[in-house]
Amino acid sequence: MTESSKDENSAEIGLEPLLQAHIGRKLREFYDSAVREPVPDRFKLLLDQLENGELEGVGSKAEGKADQA
Repeated sequence: MTESSKDENSAEIGLEPLLQAHIGRKLREFYDSAVREPVPDRFKLLLDQLENGELEGVGSKAEGKADQA
């Protein structure tokens, strides 16, 4: 395979720069909107309980149920 045919093949594999830029912009827009979403109250409560050590036994209780099944 010659050097010029390698260049032609590698050019066919990638996306066009304008398409790459468009996809990048859309992904950033989606990510930014997800980051701005408020954290649900239930999730905040679970995080607070975890930080306070109130959920330490939850994992072992779940494992015990799986062992009984």
